Amino acid sequence: MASPLSNGSHPPDSGGNDHDSGEERSRESSPQEPAADTDGGSAAEPFGTMEETAPDADPENPAPDTQPTASDAPDDGNPVPNPDNDGPATLGELHEPQRLHPLTLLQRFLASLPALLLLMVPVLMNPSGENVFYLFMTVAFGVIALPSILLQYYRFSYRLTPKQIIIQSGVFNRQNRSIPIERVQNVQIEQNVLARVANIAKVKIETAGSTGTEGVLEYVSLDEAQRIRHVIRSFQRQTTNAETATEQDVSADSIDGDESDASTSPEGERRAEEQVLFRMPLQRVFLSGMFRFSLVYIAVVFSVFQFVEPDTLLNYVLASRSQFQSFVDAIYASPFFAAVVTILFAALFGWLTGIAINLNRYYGFHLWLEGDKLRKKHGLFTVTEGTIPLEKVQALILRTNPLMEAFGWFALEAQTVGVNVDEQGHRVVVPFARREQVLDVGRRVREFDLPDSFQRVSPLTIRRSFVRYMVALTVVVAPAVYFWPSDWAAPMDAALPYWAYTLTPLLLLWAYLQYTHHGYTLSDDGLYIRRGVISRYIWVLPTEKQHVFYTTASIFQRRLGLKSFFVDTAGAAGYAYPEVVDVPADTADSSLYRLYDRFHTLYQDRIRAATGSADTRLSSEERPQLPEATRNEWAEG
Repeated sequence: MASPLSNGSHPPDSGGNDHDSGEERSRESSPQEPAADTDGGSAAEPFGTMEETAPDADPENPAPDTQPTASDAPDDGNPVPNPDNDGPATLGELHEPQRLHPLTLLQRFLASLPALLLLMVPVLMNPSGENVFYLFMTVAFGVIALPSILLQYYRFSYRLTPKQIIIQSGVFNRQNRSIPIERVQNVQIEQNVLARVANIAKVKIETAGSTGTEGVLEYVSLDEAQRIRHVIRSFQRQTTNAETATEQDVSADSIDGDESDASTSPEGERRAEEQVLFRMPLQRVFLSGMFRFSLVYIAVVFSVFQFVEPDTLLNYVLASRSQFQSFVDAIYASPFFAAVVTILFAALFGWLTGIAINLNRYYGFHLWLEGDKLRKKHGLFTVTEGTIPLEKVQALILRTNPLMEAFGWFALEAQTVGVNVDEQGHRVVVPFARREQVLDVGRRVREFDLPDSFQRVSPLTIRRSFVRYMVALTVVVAPAVYFWPSDWAAPMDAALPYWAYTLTPLLLLWAYLQYTHHGYTLSDDGLYIRRGVISRYIWVLPTEKQHVFYTTASIFQRRLGLKSFFVDTAGAAGYAYPEVVDVPADTADSSLYRLYDRFHTLYQDRIRAATGSADTRLSSEERPQLPEATRNEWAEG
């Protein structure tokens, strides 16, 4: 049972472009009239990203663009700043189809080498006729994969106009992707080790409301990547200020435009340093890695064991040294001891790989404020630089775990309109810092007061959770007992699967811990939710960013007089949203309506401040009317 209450937000309008004929259709909203972004983060989008098949399209000779070029555009007092600050830039070269950097071919070839080596390992280890299949696949790789890399490179092009970014790709199935300039939220520049050596970079273009990267340019020169980002921002500023900017505003905006990309110059780095909000020294990066645990590379190790005999490797590493011989004998003599050693090795390996992954991801991390955007740069082997628009932040999440919390360490993440799947739906703002430092940075994004205590949910949630865990355990144990051979292990005349029920006290303890770590607080500025036993989260949901208000009650909850409620925000991930589970039904309903009333009051206050009236709905006389002939025709029908 669900009872949603919506704040009246509407889905964005969308349209499309017809690239088969090379002509761009006119749109309802021009760049001089951008769609306004609501407080909840939903943007009315005049048209959306489009993909379509155009077999006859030629990226080298596309149909002429109907959008005016910068050089042909009238002088409206909004020149496009030049990245080198040498005067207004025409940017005409970006209106023509551009190719990726030639070193893209080398990068893609090197990226394909692991697959080639994986095919060659069996052949190299056993060059007999039994590996004909792997030999054939290796030859096929050279015949098919390498020409494919060449074709994909030559059939890829991109260009920029004041209204959109157009990317054409595909060898046989041609795709024309049009990304509206006003929808671009982040232009992220990435460089791995080889890219830094070659002075090239990958450009990722993210838009509002998307579940991933809308466009990728892999690779262009580093100067070109920075210029693309600069040009997009310049076009966005032109769109925003076209109708309202005075000559003085234009001059100030040009200066601001130079500063927005000043990080590409030494002077810009100095100015960025003056606005740094957070920086992670190398010691803290290592320390943060010690609180992480990763099993990513354990799977890689076991994959390698498919081609290398584990016994041979173990004997080579351990038995080659006489002082380890007794240890090797103990492993072979006791399966239990071997299992314990394996678990300890996996734990140590997971801990070390967690440190390595954290070092690679957050090396040199620093965050600074630039106008109305947060900018961050980090990475060891792959350097990533991106932005987080403050107005697009929908919620803040404080994250920790029991070990981190015991030492006072937290992380800060932001949920934005555009979901970044590489960061699990959230944008990392502060990877690892003290609680007060995390709160200080969070309040630079938006003001909030974290409550000292949280209201707990109903204790009946312990019972419900414990019953679910026992049912799940029984579903696993029952088939195992049924198929368990009578001559297999049966301690104390009980089949081994029955001993899984010794976990019952642990399941009860886990259900209790979930109850004690689950709470919520309704405050004047929003909703705060705390959840999690191992991965612990505190959600900060501002009132003005809330979109939809829900209560739900399953058949089991209704029998116990319980409900769950949650508040949806723009960009929330479907698998990780803030929900308050198992609250008394009356409390859930009253909490939900309190949240909605606060949102409605805030909305009315903002409308009154903007229009002088709390209600902007039109009377029946003021509403648009259909032509009389049409009304008569409908009435007769």
